[in-house]
Parts: sequence; structure tokens; C-alpha cells
Amino acid sequence: MALGIGFYVAWNIGSNDAANAMGVPVGGRVISFRRAVLVMVPFVLLGAVLEGWKVMETVGSGILVSEGGNPLNLVPEIAIIALLAAGIWVTTATTFRLPVSTSQAIVGSVIGAGLLLSFVDLEEVSSISIEFGVLRGIGVAWILTPAFSAIFSYLIYHLVGPALGRIGGAATLDRVLMVLVVSTGAFAAYSLGANNVGNATALIYAVTGSATGGSVWSPQIIGLFGGIALAVGVLTYSQRVMETVGTGITSLDAMTAFSAQFGAAFTVWFFTQFGLPVSTSQAIVGGVAGAGLVKGTAAVSKGKLGKIGVAWVLTPTISACLTFVLGWLVLGI
Repeated sequence: MALGIGFYVAWNIGSNDAANAMGVPVGGRVISFRRAVLVMVPFVLLGAVLEGWKVMETVGSGILVSEGGNPLNLVPEIAIIALLAAGIWVTTATTFRLPVSTSQAIVGSVIGAGLLLSFVDLEEVSSISIEFGVLRGIGVAWILTPAFSAIFSYLIYHLVGPALGRIGGAATLDRVLMVLVVSTGAFAAYSLGANNVGNATALIYAVTGSATGGSVWSPQIIGLFGGIALAVGVLTYSQRVMETVGTGITSLDAMTAFSAQFGAAFTVWFFTQFGLPVSTSQAIVGGVAGAGLVKGTAAVSKGKLGKIGVAWVLTPTISACLTFVLGWLVLGI
């Protein structure tokens, strides 16, 4: 069950968060959707296998603790319910074309699981506690992610723009910009695999006992499993949100697309090194907004950003509540 629902959640990441890696150039008509997929899939898998374990550890075993061990391993039913709750919300958001945060959905679900377990009396677990120090670090990263992405995007535009302006010939410039956009899209896909696949598979990591070495499923195998599921999501259901990210926030050309992608990808990769599950949605929206500010604040759709901001606030809350309610019903408490 954990593998099945984990696949579903990773598929959700592919369908919703693929836009964070390639939505900007696809929406801006810099690259076709088919070519974007061909670039994304191998780099998503690479990031998931090489660095996905960093976020798996934080989310799967660092947020909830108990005297007897990892409660998500001791009561695997609640981990499965938490995965399902996060997946339901992300699917709903994708249907309405909202690039919400899968990271926030998963973390909210884990918090909901911890609250439920602290309210009930189960033999398997005792003295459940939520590591608020870990949550503070994650919360700070969530706040900084869009700001860092916007700043990096804005700086990259002004650093690289003058050099590109010295390239003679429109055809040569177009080829250089295409290479830059595709390269940063690959970097963004790698960062997506490294950070967000860890979110989808963190509870599989907990349920299988991989955190304590009690499973034949190594973090790399779990990462590969999640990466494949994410790739299926990219192939089957990702164009909706790509259009929102690429065209709904600000009007982009190849240079602003490159700047937005690079700023977002670097931000996500940076926080991955600390094992912090951040939102690639927040990162790319911040990057797009930062690139849009090059043209002035009027170029950025404040209404669209406000709508996305509301979804960000609701995501961890709704996921936590769904986990609590579903867990209460399923466990028959």
C-alpha cells in the first residue's frame, strides 16, 4: 500500500511540479512540450537517485519521534494515510491549475499524523513529539525560497544580459539562449528530483525501515522508484500547470525564462544540501516574478501571485486536517 500510494504522490509531483522545471520555456514557446519531457526525465531520475535521500531522512524520520522509535515505522497505517491525504490535495490543486507545494502537503500530512497519534492511545507508540526545531528550519526555508529565487533570477538577468548583448547576429543569439534555457531546465529537473522525490518517498523510507537499515530498499532504490513515478506524471498530466506558470504570471522571453529557471533551480538545490524539503513551486514562481520585475512591477500579475499565495497557506493546513480525519476514520478510533 505504501508503494502504491507513494507512486501516486510522486505521479502528482510529476504532473504538478514538472511546470517548475520546464513550465517557463514551454509556456514562453521557447521549447516544445515534447522536447521538455525528453530533457526532464533523465535528470529527474539522476537527482532522485543521487540526492533524494537527504530530504527522505528529514521528512521520514526527523519530524516525528517517540520513545519506541520512528512512529511512522511503528504505525505504518498512519504513514500511508498521510501519503494519501497529501496526494488528494495536490491532485485537487492540479485540477484547478494551482502550482501548490508538494513539500508543504507532505510536511503538513506528517504533522497531522503526529497530532493524531498524540491524541490516541496505541500500544505501538508512546510519548509522541514533534521536533519543532526541525519544523522551524523547514519553515524558514519555505519563507526564504521565493525571495532567494526572485533575487537570484533578477541578478542573473543583469549579470548575463550584457554579455549576451555583445553577441553578433540574431540567429547566433537565439541558439545561445536556447542552450542556456535547456541547460537550466535540466538543472531544474535535477533539483526537482533531488528535493521533491524525497518528499514523495520519505514515508516509504519510514515504513520500510530504511532509516534504521532494516530494509532491502536502500534510499537510492526508493529514490529511483519515486523518480520513475514522477516521470510518469510528467508524461501524462503536466501540461495544465506548465501553461499557468509559463504564461499566467508574467510575459517571458528566452532571457527572462533562463533567469527564472536558474534562480529557482539553484535555490532548490541549495536547500537540498541541508535536507530541507522546499517548494519548487514557490521557487519557480519567485524566479518568474524576479525575472518579471526586470520589466517593472506592472509586468507581474499580482492577482495570479495572490491566488497562488493563498494555495501555499492552505496546503499544509488542509493536508494536516485530511490526515487527521482520514486517520481517525480508517483506524476506527
